[in-house]
Amino acid sequence: GALAGLIPVYLGILAALYVGKVLPRTWEGGLIGLANGVLIYLFFDLMHEATEQTGARDPISWLVFLGSLAVSFVGLVALESSQVFGARSGNRMLPLPYMIAVGMGLHNLGEGLAIGASYAGGQYALSALLVAGFGLHNGTEGFGIVGAAGKTAISWRDVALLGLIAGLPTCVGTLLSGQGVSSYFSICFYALAAGSLLYVVLSLTVIAYTATRRLQVSAGMFSGIALMYLTAMILTLVTGVHS
Repeated sequence: GALAGLIPVYLGILAALYVGKVLPRTWEGGLIGLANGVLIYLFFDLMHEATEQTGARDPISWLVFLGSLAVSFVGLVALESSQVFGARSGNRMLPLPYMIAVGMGLHNLGEGLAIGASYAGGQYALSALLVAGFGLHNGTEGFGIVGAAGKTAISWRDVALLGLIAGLPTCVGTLLSGQGVSSYFSICFYALAAGSLLYVVLSLTVIAYTATRRLQVSAGMFSGIALMYLTAMILTLVTGVHS
């Protein structure tokens, strides 16, 4: 779990911080767009995972999915309206990078479940390939976390906390998979992650998609989606497991 989630997320955050310092300020819109592209890809991935586990003849799974999505998306908007946190740096107590890290952490919990299940089933070669593939994939998520910060400086304390929030759930998922996880639990955390990422996507779009930066942001979004797609396809080619 640490090799697949925790370490790659930290490396991705550090790489994104380095790129942000090297590139001129004019690239800021592109970096925010890149972060948004990564999140958009993850949102659709999470929605697919959640709906795959709901049953047409199981109304309880409908309620779990819709309820979790409402709590994480509408609930976050309601909290923003209550000034608990928000998109503006002047009034937010829980900045967007942390919201992104929470959503990615829930997503990585599912990856940990896949790794642990293959290992528990004696498929050691497959589990090793999943660790390598998910590690490559999770490394790109650091750009989504850092890009959302915009001009706000990220301290080393923030780096430590953000990496822990986003990467540690992979370890937790690996452990949980050996205990047997209810499908309702899986639907719940996939939908919670999807809703929280959708909230962040909309917040980043409001901040960055201005008249002077639309092309730059759009190009960045495409680059983020392409980056996630290509790493997923490489994982599929190497492991035979679609991600």
